[in-house]
Amino acid sequence: MSHFKITPLLLFVLFSLMLKKSSAQNTEIVSTPWFVSLNYMVGENKPHSPILENLSYPYRGVEAKLGWQSVGKQPWQVAFRYPSYGLGLNWSTFQTDILGSPFALYFFTNFPQLTTPVWQLNLEVDLGFSYGINPYHAEDNPHNFATGSSGNAFFGLYLENTFNAGKHLDLFASAGIIHYSNGAVGWPNYGLNIIPGMKLGLRYQPNYVESLEHNKVFDYERNWLLNVYVAGGRKMLLNPNNVYHEVLISPALYYRAGYKRRVGIAYELSYNQAITGVYTRRYESGTDLIMHAALLSHEFLINKFTILTQFGVYIHNLPFDKVLYSRFDIDCIISRFGIGYYIAPWARTTFSLKSHYIKAEYLELGMIFDINLSK
Repeated sequence: MSHFKITPLLLFVLFSLMLKKSSAQNTEIVSTPWFVSLNYMVGENKPHSPILENLSYPYRGVEAKLGWQSVGKQPWQVAFRYPSYGLGLNWSTFQTDILGSPFALYFFTNFPQLTTPVWQLNLEVDLGFSYGINPYHAEDNPHNFATGSSGNAFFGLYLENTFNAGKHLDLFASAGIIHYSNGAVGWPNYGLNIIPGMKLGLRYQPNYVESLEHNKVFDYERNWLLNVYVAGGRKMLLNPNNVYHEVLISPALYYRAGYKRRVGIAYELSYNQAITGVYTRRYESGTDLIMHAALLSHEFLINKFTILTQFGVYIHNLPFDKVLYSRFDIDCIISRFGIGYYIAPWARTTFSLKSHYIKAEYLELGMIFDINLSK
């Protein structure tokens, strides 16, 4: 099994186990209640490129989840309005042999946005690993140009309407987007987008526990933070034999603007071998492959975890053809989404997806080192 296939799965299993453990260690008086959830999924793959126009197929599936409902045993749970989290398993089909019938194992979390006694609006995020899509093959499956691998990252983002049918039972209806992608570690990598993805289901919680009352004033230090992100990644481009690597270092200056978040600016210096995948730049090397970018950054702080989002532009040595490339072309946009976990007060491990415009560029593994400038 490849490194790509095992890394996301291990990360999200560890994520859920560590988050559950951190919720339990704060108090022994109240146990965190668990729940099970079952639902049916419907949707349709929406081609986002002319080369994928033949892949407009219906999407159907079933899903089961095991989760835990936070009750306010730690301040972050209150700050995020008592989120729930856990592991999910689904099986789905595109009703065609071209795409197949994948299953997915993933970590999920629900963040309440609006709450009434009988109704709740949640933001659900799913992130994990899928297996079972029939990959592209020049002879055996030439019509699936969406992905060249059976194993893919799985991502879901939904708005969930939950209706209270009693202390132990909830009914819900969700709508959002489902995405399958190999993150450019396989070729091809256009990905599959189910828009809208819809779910209908129920959630059963055997032991109902009232949320604990907490003071709504959260203690935190408004400080300036300098961090340094060091990472590497790999990708395939043009054909399965072309493997490229990236290494980068990115210092960032952050200000903690609230209990839940930091905002800041970042500079990125990267060495990107994929530049040579452009035909007119295939002979470049050394400093020709070094790029510079400026980014706006935001971090959510969830106990020992951080969720990073970045958005910016390249400011030197754009990653495409120097002759044909326009500085004002929208493809100069760079973005990153990542999850970090603090292994020490000053260091955290990270797993991130770097994109150029809306196309995956690299899956990155790295470290972030923090320096508190306010001390």
